[in-house]
Amino acid sequence: MRNLLYIIVCCFLSTLVVGQTNPNKNQFVVKKERVIDYERIFSDKEIQQLDSIVNDLWQKGIAEIAIITIDERHTDKDHFDQYVFNNLTGYAPGEYGKNNGIVIAISKQFRLMRIENGYGIEKIMSDEATKKIIEKYFIPKFKDDNYFEGTRSGLDAIVSHVEKKVQQYNYTDASSIFLPSLFQKIRTFVLENGTPQTFRNLDNDNPSYNFTSLDVFLGPARKQAFILKDFLETDYYEMTIRKSDGKDYQFIYFGEHVPEQTFIKKNMHAYRVYWLDPGDQLIPQDVWPLLYQMEDEMTQHSASSNPKKFTDYSWKLKQEFYPMERKYKNIDRNDTIAFFQDHVFIKGEKKGAFDINENKRVLSIKMDDGQHPSFAIFKMEDRYYYRYHFNKTEQKLYLVPLDEKEGNDLISVEGCTLVFEILEQ
Repeated sequence: MRNLLYIIVCCFLSTLVVGQTNPNKNQFVVKKERVIDYERIFSDKEIQQLDSIVNDLWQKGIAEIAIITIDERHTDKDHFDQYVFNNLTGYAPGEYGKNNGIVIAISKQFRLMRIENGYGIEKIMSDEATKKIIEKYFIPKFKDDNYFEGTRSGLDAIVSHVEKKVQQYNYTDASSIFLPSLFQKIRTFVLENGTPQTFRNLDNDNPSYNFTSLDVFLGPARKQAFILKDFLETDYYEMTIRKSDGKDYQFIYFGEHVPEQTFIKKNMHAYRVYWLDPGDQLIPQDVWPLLYQMEDEMTQHSASSNPKKFTDYSWKLKQEFYPMERKYKNIDRNDTIAFFQDHVFIKGEKKGAFDINENKRVLSIKMDDGQHPSFAIFKMEDRYYYRYHFNKTEQKLYLVPLDEKEGNDLISVEGCTLVFEILEQ
């Protein structure tokens, strides 16, 4: 998902606008165009100049920028911000895996503007930097109705800022001390024992674990997250360690195939651990003590953890989360589910069979003839597929409906994330 940045309202003064439900207005058809001037505030020559600047960044693979002007044919003043957020981000989604799109939306009629940054861009152009560019380069010219000059000035500032930051981006190979096997060990531990927590606007509900004097966060997400996300463990290739003083240490480790490349740079190689932006810090002095502490605490935790699998328990449904429109029947909060041998029992009655892929954390349920679970109505082939997560510390079981089955095209499974608590010890 993209992040809400800044909206310039009325006389193009900075203020925050709370989004509301968008009225039924004309809808855009997403096109691969760089400058879309529905208000006709630019001449053909001016559009060519803007397009030339934007195209150069597109060709370099640094960022995909789209400039769009809109008016009352598409929305109204009160719903401008939400309309841009919901409908215009497709004009510059950015390259797959980089999320490096930037949408500059302008309305001369409403005297509003808004910039939407892909979360790959937010890494190099923060909210604060975007706000300064808007106020210093766009607004002064806009106040004088010089929309081309303001847009050209602001666009040049964005290009200059992004290119400079990309050149300054640095990292170091930390694999000699932060072993890849240790990265994987910490990642597995956080996924099994941690809780979802948002620690930045870049992605949401990051799996995290609170150690004694530091926190560990995994990310980034491929899409807006809810609860645990339906990801494989290897999809979490970015790890941030935050000390109690608020200082962050960010590391990258990935295999041959990764779904998201926001932090992966051109010269990085698979199966190595990289430390992003180390500055003048040293691995032995600054990083090793943190790794030693985590290894020690993980060892202590493992020694006292419950060795049982989630299938050894009976569960009671306590909560549900749904990221999409509800198209399934309501769920009784006291529904129970249990797994015995290869059978699945719902409310104490045998309803079907189940199978587990422990490597991918996938639970597949095959219902008996004529039956289906209340928490999903579509299935792939003859089964319902869920990513499962057993939080041993919280004694909770999460079932997340998959929206993708490896090897096949995208197939939607309507459903919701279910959170179960242990019914009996």
